[in-house]
Amino acid sequence: MHQKLQEQHTSSVGRKANSPSRQCLAARLLTNYTEVVVTGNIYTLKGRRKVAKFINDLTRKNKTRKVKSILSGYDLKHRRKLIHLRVNRRAVLLEATLVGNLKLVNYLLEECGANVEQTGYCDKEECTSLWAAASRNFVHIVASLLNHGANVNTRNSSQRTAVSIACRKFKMVRYLIMQGADIHIPDCKGRTCLIYSVRSAKICQLLLSNGADINQRDTKGRDALYFAIQKGQVESAKVLIRNGADIYRVGPEENTPLEVCAIECKSVLVEYLLGMGYYSNEERANAYELLGSKMLVDDSNEAIFYWEKALEIRYKYNLFPKNIPEHRSHQSMVIPLGRELQTLEQLNQISINHESMWIQALLIQLRILGPKHDDTCNSFSEKTVHHIEHSQFENAISLLACLFHFYANHSDPLPGNLFMLICRMRVLAITLVETANDTIEHAHNLACIFINYFSMVGMDFVDSLNDIDRKKKLIEVEMFLIQILSQLDYILSFHLTEEQDSRLNAALCNMIRRQPQGPGQVGLLHLTIRFRLSTKLVRKLINSGVDINGKDEFGNTAVHYAIDRHLSDKEPDTLWCLLDHGCHVDLTNNYGYCPMEYLRQNGLLRNPLSHVTLQCLTAKVIKKFQIPYRNLLPKRITYFVNVH
Repeated sequence: MHQKLQEQHTSSVGRKANSPSRQCLAARLLTNYTEVVVTGNIYTLKGRRKVAKFINDLTRKNKTRKVKSILSGYDLKHRRKLIHLRVNRRAVLLEATLVGNLKLVNYLLEECGANVEQTGYCDKEECTSLWAAASRNFVHIVASLLNHGANVNTRNSSQRTAVSIACRKFKMVRYLIMQGADIHIPDCKGRTCLIYSVRSAKICQLLLSNGADINQRDTKGRDALYFAIQKGQVESAKVLIRNGADIYRVGPEENTPLEVCAIECKSVLVEYLLGMGYYSNEERANAYELLGSKMLVDDSNEAIFYWEKALEIRYKYNLFPKNIPEHRSHQSMVIPLGRELQTLEQLNQISINHESMWIQALLIQLRILGPKHDDTCNSFSEKTVHHIEHSQFENAISLLACLFHFYANHSDPLPGNLFMLICRMRVLAITLVETANDTIEHAHNLACIFINYFSMVGMDFVDSLNDIDRKKKLIEVEMFLIQILSQLDYILSFHLTEEQDSRLNAALCNMIRRQPQGPGQVGLLHLTIRFRLSTKLVRKLINSGVDINGKDEFGNTAVHYAIDRHLSDKEPDTLWCLLDHGCHVDLTNNYGYCPMEYLRQNGLLRNPLSHVTLQCLTAKVIKKFQIPYRNLLPKRITYFVNVH
């Protein structure tokens, strides 16, 4: 029995020993697949693509010997064809570079005739192998590529050079400079190596010692010092300043380097710059006040500390009243928030009230930075949001009025963050009505202020744009129009006093007079019907003077939109409203569709002649029989004939 079991065990062990393992089977399959690929027809493009794909896959796995064995089976002509085929937008030389395979890179260059300047995609950018090697800090591969004739100033599709992308690796930058790399070449954003090197003070010093232009700016007017401050690179900023960076240069939004330090809350750099002794006492006080206003968000004690230092300077040198910085061009503004503090006693009083301190921060930023500055607008917006979140509508509407005044002087008076504020305030106004049993007054005031601002400031801006810019802006204009119409629709669901109705009518008439439109010439009445707003709003718009027969770019009038709404919702009220106000039902759109037939078939138009005038019939006869009328009739009548 024991002997039998032992024999069985021995035979099973023998079978296991003789049977191939999983690794052996995988190796055999890989070998067989390789033979199939290698013996494939490489005289066709499809066959070459199969081989190239397999070679690229092996390269990514660093299978150098396997790649060499495959390529060595072909003559030089076919090897070149194989290695220059791009698989997934990369040829094999770039694949070998990205994995840092120096042996394979050399083999491809020396034995296969690889094109050292062939491009492929790396990190969503098209570049050469040298650029990719520099970005990966593969110094030996960079050296090999340069020895084989690669261009040391090669650029990627964003025009960024290899030495620029390497600006976080000191040895790589130093080597490329020794090989003749040009450190002055800017990329598509106008940024040079020095700007990209601010994260390393050592590289900054290396570039400066090799003649880098310390005052070179990018396309937005920002230099290396600006980026060093913004990214909080204190040592790099000190290196730049010691090497002659202009500490008075006014950059984007008229900011000096000292102001950038304060805005970015870089207190160490503020003290460093002030310690150089180049700034006036007024500039020192302003810097501390601005720094305190920006640090208030995170630490009120730090804000008080810097405001105290500013007041000490002002007392010592009698720097009252507080002046606007000389390099600023804005005028002093009076806003309903109070005045800046003037004494230490006032500072002690507000130090126990965070709300009062926040107001002081807003006043300081308004004076020093001005109403056009993004930081000023952002700070006022943050404060407005704070009031909205705490259901303080009166305070929020007061700050919104300030923002309207600020944005009126901006290059774009209809920015996205203003739209978001309006949306949030509308939600707050509705919430106060629905949950706190408040009156409609808040929502009404918001609508009137917003409509007046949009009509006067927003439409002036839109009308001043060229055709291309105007077309881009119309998408945002439509968003504002939808928001206005939604507010009006909600307000009209309530009973309004005579004074409220009068204010609303005046604001609405001013807006309609400007004829605002969204993309595709879509007007107020089109939008109202498209977004399923109430018939009451449709009636209000018509009574306020909107063109009931206005057409979009496809020739659709409000009736066409109302028919579409009737088809989907079976809601005839909008159609009845338009018919009651005398809309033309015989106006065809650009596709020849006339609403009259649909209205008659659905029993919505009992007496067609009551909606078709003699002028309409005359116009149709002129169009039907192609009677010449252009340049013979007045413009108003010509337009009337055209729309029929």
